[in-house]
Amino acid sequence: MPQLAKCNSNGDKVGKVEVSEEIFGAPLHRELLHQAVVSAESHRKRHAGNAKRRDEIAVTGAKLWRQKGLGRARHGDRGAPIFVGGGKAHAPKARPGNKKMPRKMRRLALFSALSEAARRGQIKVIDLPVLEQPRTKSIVQTLDALKTPQERVLLMLSADEIANQNLVRSCRNVPSLHLRQSPHLNARDVLWARQILFTEPALAALNQLAGEGR
Repeated sequence: MPQLAKCNSNGDKVGKVEVSEEIFGAPLHRELLHQAVVSAESHRKRHAGNAKRRDEIAVTGAKLWRQKGLGRARHGDRGAPIFVGGGKAHAPKARPGNKKMPRKMRRLALFSALSEAARRGQIKVIDLPVLEQPRTKSIVQTLDALKTPQERVLLMLSADEIANQNLVRSCRNVPSLHLRQSPHLNARDVLWARQILFTEPALAALNQLAGEGR
């Protein structure tokens, strides 16, 4: 069974935590990971362009002048794109553009990404300091003791921990630290992060995903 190193708030290794084989022992699926990242990125994009087409312009539908005999070009109404105030040809329209991916495939991609990160030593289980009041300095000292990178550090918290305002306020002033509530995580987040830190309650929430949907 896979194991993750456990560290206290001083950065000292205090043991190892056994984790799910399904989540942290999955093989690497490169094609599935690529598909999961493309799907996640598509949900982040906003296709907000929206212009009116010829049939959406509020103008009269009467013919401008008679069809023949005046030496002018033939036109049907003032909504044509060549007129001021007319509709736009090939107008952009707001669209979701989301690329959907089945839940089982998303889960498998997540497990593959977590397993690879664990094999590379990018995941740790930590004990956070107990905070009586918001104190960013304590969090920074803990991160320094753990020798975390200076950017893209993902801290996974349980639902109860994310509700702790002292903890959340202490973490949100650290530019390199990004909070997530476990088990709400996707493969893109895992691949993006240079290091992932789990608290034990957050790890327990993630382990509940094992065996689901089968």
